[in-house]
Amino acid sequence: MAKLVKYDVGTNFDNRIFDIIKECDTDHRIKNLYGKLKQDGLPGGRATSIIHDLSDDEFVQYIKDCNSLGITFNYLINPLCMGQAEYDPVEGKNIRDTLHKLYDMGVRYFTINSPSLIKYVKKEFKDVQVTLGLYAYPVSIQQIEYWRNWGVDELTLDHAFNRNFDLLRTVMKTYKDSDFAMRIIANNFCLKECPYRLTHGAFVGHSDPTAISMDFSLINCTYRKISNPKAMLTAEWVRPEDIHYYEELAEETGYKNFSVKLVDRTRATVFIERVVRAYLAESYDGNLLDILNWPQTRNMFPDKNGKPAGGPPAGMPAGAPPMGAGGPPAGMPAGGPPMGMPAGGPPPGPKVRFMEQMNPTFAPIYGRVMNFPNIYIDNKKLDGFTEHFFKHNNCANSLCSGTIIEDGMKCDHACDRCGAWVDKVISYDKAEVEEWKKIAEIILNGLPSGAQYAK
Repeated sequence: MAKLVKYDVGTNFDNRIFDIIKECDTDHRIKNLYGKLKQDGLPGGRATSIIHDLSDDEFVQYIKDCNSLGITFNYLINPLCMGQAEYDPVEGKNIRDTLHKLYDMGVRYFTINSPSLIKYVKKEFKDVQVTLGLYAYPVSIQQIEYWRNWGVDELTLDHAFNRNFDLLRTVMKTYKDSDFAMRIIANNFCLKECPYRLTHGAFVGHSDPTAISMDFSLINCTYRKISNPKAMLTAEWVRPEDIHYYEELAEETGYKNFSVKLVDRTRATVFIERVVRAYLAESYDGNLLDILNWPQTRNMFPDKNGKPAGGPPAGMPAGAPPMGAGGPPAGMPAGGPPMGMPAGGPPPGPKVRFMEQMNPTFAPIYGRVMNFPNIYIDNKKLDGFTEHFFKHNNCANSLCSGTIIEDGMKCDHACDRCGAWVDKVISYDKAEVEEWKKIAEIILNGLPSGAQYAK
């Protein structure tokens, strides 16, 4: 019996991704690839500075190659905020001209969050389908229905749906007799119900496409997870092994338009391949961080042997603290090479934004903080973790003690179920973590005060 749950996969425009799909997607579960051109002049949901350059002719061919495999290409114009660009007399015309150009190049699927752009696209192009992106953050059936009535054909559900199976069952039942499609994101690694997500999304949407920006929200989020590993388990990811719960829900409700989005299009091909293979096989034997959107430098620029980020060194059993072999080379400060520099090679990536105004002692610190301590989450030891949410989900009525409640605080509605799994599945070297936290604290204290700039 054919699987009901399909996949959307981010592409960095490496043609090797087609070979990977041909080899491992024998059941044709990947329904589309998504991405955007670096040089389109339009904002998106990710900083574009590390995306591959692609000519117009190459992009047209890429769409044709997708279609030859029975896969659609979904073009992203999906920032949280466009800075009113769609209403600007010059920028607005550029956006509309670009939409027409992309249509002429063969694009028939767009991911858009701007209500006015959605209205324009649906009126202007009768055969185009629009996906609503994550940054619209639909969290209720009421909000979903607003967007459906607005004309979107597919909607990306807020992360809060990932483990709220009662709510997910309800929305599937609501739309089971329609063509309206919905999807979740499986391998994002955001804090549970992150309060900073609007700020971070706006920051990314206004990023300089030619440079890397020092990302306070990213470091803050990472610091909270590394300082309190419980937050790594409360983050609303979905393991490959747990896709069957969503398959069962789709079968139970009769909903036939459900898909799972796999991120991230800005990562190295070795990372994208690892993610695709894991979710198609619905199994991954290794470090869960290898297949989550963990923004470790090596996921963007893998070292020469292509090792996954954070895996245990050769000869070390799964679950053991990943230290020793694989640490920083002699003479290199804790944290490894600067941002964008793979081990043993020069930096291939773009410059840091405002580099010419930087305090020369601050930029290297940011580079070091982006090389996170080695943390190992034994994915196979998480078997059974999701069953609780499927059968007894009460997160909406609880305060998550793993991410919010401080030591010594009392709360009648506190839940620490995820925290009980930490010692079983997560291992790390405490000294390495403490060293990284000191570096991160310099960044988190320095960026708000402007310490990154020369005095």
